Amino acid sequence: MSNLRFSDICKKEVKFKAAGMWDTIIEKLAPSISSALDHPGLVHIDCPMHGGSGDFRVYRDVVDSGGGVCTCGNWPDGIALIGAVNDWTFKDSLSEIGRLILGEKPELKPVHRETRKRDTAREDAAIRHRLVALWNGGLSMKSAEARAAWMYLVGRGLKIPRNWQSVRFHPSMAFYEKGMLIGRFPGIMACVTAPDGTPVTIHRTFLTDDGHKAPVESPKKLCPHASYRPLQGAAIRLFPATDTLAVAEGIETALAVTEMTGIPCWATVTAGLMAEFVPPPGIKRVTIYADKDSPSKFHPAGHGQEAAKALAERLWKSGIRAGVELPPVEIPNGKKGVDWLEYLEDSGALRAAA
Repeated sequence: MSNLRFSDICKKEVKFKAAGMWDTIIEKLAPSISSALDHPGLVHIDCPMHGGSGDFRVYRDVVDSGGGVCTCGNWPDGIALIGAVNDWTFKDSLSEIGRLILGEKPELKPVHRETRKRDTAREDAAIRHRLVALWNGGLSMKSAEARAAWMYLVGRGLKIPRNWQSVRFHPSMAFYEKGMLIGRFPGIMACVTAPDGTPVTIHRTFLTDDGHKAPVESPKKLCPHASYRPLQGAAIRLFPATDTLAVAEGIETALAVTEMTGIPCWATVTAGLMAEFVPPPGIKRVTIYADKDSPSKFHPAGHGQEAAKALAERLWKSGIRAGVELPPVEIPNGKKGVDWLEYLEDSGALRAAA
């Protein structure tokens, strides 16, 4: 590494110097994901780690953070992401990045930070405008126009909740793939809310008029979020909270849990966000209804199980009682995992409760 030794490299210094040019660093050290940089946060590509089709994307603020996310994992900074893509150790990743940006003759020069701040502010304003317009274009889930959403939920074996919140129906949501408009579909919008109660972004489930998932590769998508409103700790607050709360990954799974237990259940959207969930003040107990996932390279104990365990341990340390519940069945052959909704559907428990 030229005249630099690993002991000379400080993670904090690397992250400080790399902020504002992580996209260039990624292009040099992890070219296999460079196509995701064309439209950060929007373009989904095949995952270089586990091979999932269209599962991976970089953070919208990748230029500053270097982070990326996939169904198989979450890498909050460029050191972690570049290491994962190349199967490098932390030491290797830090050393290679340091070689590019530190030393007497660095290969890359830092960008002007004030220019980047102005660009980010403009992007944040545009995102906020689009989110507000999208949400305001929605209708109550009780309206007759929301029939496609009712049919979808009933088709999943669920009742239509009476007291749910944070959810609206949209009659015509635009669906983009790799920056191109594919079509417009009706669907369910759900507000993703930060621990302090402020809206962060919108989760969308694209449907057909007769209540099936839209015929697209990824019928469930998160909208981009402003840089000053991170997803960490957030959840879809489907029901008013008491001092006892349940959490699950998906919206439909959370609805099934509430239907079966009577406990308000919130959806964290992904396993990665489940591990980072932060309950609001006043919560005394959290039951985690985790997905049971097959082992993988990055999650040898199963992603859902690992996320649930991490959340439970963190909640106990903060003084909140926590427990983990897994579907009491084996993962079917040929499937990557099983969630509580699938178990309740297959067991007939939801039909019995109807």
